[in-house]
Amino acid sequence: MSAVTNQPLPIGQLEREKHIEMIFRTFQSSCGPSCISRAHLPKPGVSLEPHEYRPNVELPGLNAGNKRKEYLQQKAHEMMSRAQREEQDFRDADFLSELEMVSQVHITARPQLQGPQCVSQKIYSIAAEDRRKQMCAAVEESSCVCLQCCGPARACFIRGYDCQGRQVFYFERPLRVDACCLGCCLMEMRVYAPQKHLIGKVCQRWSMFTPLLEVCDADGASTVRIHGSCCPCRCVSDQQFQIVSNMGERIGTIWKKWSGFNDECNMDHEYFGLKVPPCVHPHTKLLLLAATFLLNHMYFEMS
Repeated sequence: MSAVTNQPLPIGQLEREKHIEMIFRTFQSSCGPSCISRAHLPKPGVSLEPHEYRPNVELPGLNAGNKRKEYLQQKAHEMMSRAQREEQDFRDADFLSELEMVSQVHITARPQLQGPQCVSQKIYSIAAEDRRKQMCAAVEESSCVCLQCCGPARACFIRGYDCQGRQVFYFERPLRVDACCLGCCLMEMRVYAPQKHLIGKVCQRWSMFTPLLEVCDADGASTVRIHGSCCPCRCVSDQQFQIVSNMGERIGTIWKKWSGFNDECNMDHEYFGLKVPPCVHPHTKLLLLAATFLLNHMYFEMS
């Protein structure tokens, strides 16, 4: 038996004798791979062809199938991401179209709990025209340490949500020094879309006596300016800041009013808003809305 199964493999043009080849094939077909001599197996350290002695190697068809599966998964992920971006763009367009038709924006801060507390959030209600139609709600987030130590000069984030709870804008205010007379640490408010791409920012400009803010687009170009009265005081219930175009034309106002006495707490500094003509671009209105929040921190809100 061993004399048959241990016959060497044919080399080159040489062939086995016909009767030996016939017996070898008979034993190989009946016994299977177990009848193959160990002498025919690869020796240690000898490199072999992948298709001969590596049963776990990935075949070309299997490798192509895996690549196709990865390709389909990547395409599905891209389609989902694009669908999410289109849905978010639709939400932004919906809010901006609603903001385009608005000429007056009323912002009211919701009352908070009285007494010693450390609440790092503040909620504002944003309504249009006669305060009957609520457009969205804004949530201001800060830290308790920054809120108690810095007060109106605190760093914060303001997120706007529509009636369905979807985010429609994002404001970011870095930490600055309150009532700084130097030009190196002036107030600023950055405006972002929900996808976190920059729309523009509101920057305070150095001025000797009167407050001066400048509204800039994403490229830093000035669109409108905001002027205030000489040395505004937080204790004054009614205040107005003029919105002026680059040509010097007055186009609107940012105001603070006393909404009336409240039995629970006197909230004379918690009602403010914006008045602009409907022809103003929605992005500019959104930047002016951010300027309204910034002025509330700087001149309206009580320390």
